Amino acid sequence: MSMKKLFLLFGIAVLLVQYLFAGAVIKDFSGEAGMNKVKLKWVVTAENSVEGYRLLRKFDGGIFEEIAFIRPQAEGSSDKQYVYIDASVFKTAGRTCYYKLQIVNLDKSFVDYGQIVTVSPQISAARHTWGSIKAMFR
Repeated sequence: MSMKKLFLLFGIAVLLVQYLFAGAVIKDFSGEAGMNKVKLKWVVTAENSVEGYRLLRKFDGGIFEEIAFIRPQAEGSSDKQYVYIDASVFKTAGRTCYYKLQIVNLDKSFVDYGQIVTVSPQISAARHTWGSIKAMFR
């Protein structure tokens, strides 16, 4: 069997497993750096029995922590587009953010979407300083 056919079969198998066990198929997951924020976007097809999407973030050398839980959209078009703005990156000047997406099913089981998005946000000096001052008093 040729390598192209093998990769095609593998890709189809991965999509099938995601559809059968995750309840949703993620078509695209991406992040975009902005000033003092990160815009995360993903596109979902075949959304079945999904409670929501858990967004997790970590910094260099850290562990993933949940930053948001997004409920599924109402029934509609086959491709559903989701957007989340992470505006809590003001303490990350010069650091890289890593984002992961989890599909949470109605039975509370979840599946990690395999792709990790890496973004280095642009942080204004004033915002970074204010974040440091606030952290001192916690």
